[in-house]
Amino acid sequence: MALTASSPNFNEDRLISGRVVTGRKLGRQLGFPTANIDANVNGLVNGVYGVVAELRETKYLGVMNIGVKPTVDSNLQKTTEIFLLDFNDNIYGEYLVCELLFKIREERKFASLELLKQQIKEDILYAKERFKLTGITTKSEQNYFTEKRVFKSS
Repeated sequence: MALTASSPNFNEDRLISGRVVTGRKLGRQLGFPTANIDANVNGLVNGVYGVVAELRETKYLGVMNIGVKPTVDSNLQKTTEIFLLDFNDNIYGEYLVCELLFKIREERKFASLELLKQQIKEDILYAKERFKLTGITTKSEQNYFTEKRVFKSS
C-alpha cells in the first residue's frame, strides 16, 4: 500500500514526494550516499529530519536534509536529500515518498567537510535511537501505517 492522502496516519504537512534525481554525489564521497528528491519543499523549515520513506512499496528509515547545504554550496538553492539506512541500490528516476517523523537539528554551516561528516554520523546515531525509542525498529514487524511491514534498515 502506497502512502497517499487516504493512508492511515497520513500527515500532508510532513510528506515529501518526488523523483530521485542525480546530484553532485558529494554524499557518496563523504560515505553517506543520498537520494536527491525533485520535490517542492518551500513550506518546510530547513533542517535535518528522521523520516520513513516508501520505495517500491517497501518502507525504509532514513535521515533527510532539507536546505541549502551551506558547508558545500554557495548557490543557496533549497534541496532535499535523504540517506536511507542500510540501503545501497541505484534508484535514479524512481518515485520516493517520505514522511518527516521528527527534527534532528537545524541546518548549519560547518568549518570543514570532516566536521560535517562527523555531524552526519552523529545525526544517524541519534535518528536510530529515536526510531528505537518510538518503537520503530528494523528487525521486527511494525504497524506504523496500520499495516504490517518489515523495515529493511537498522
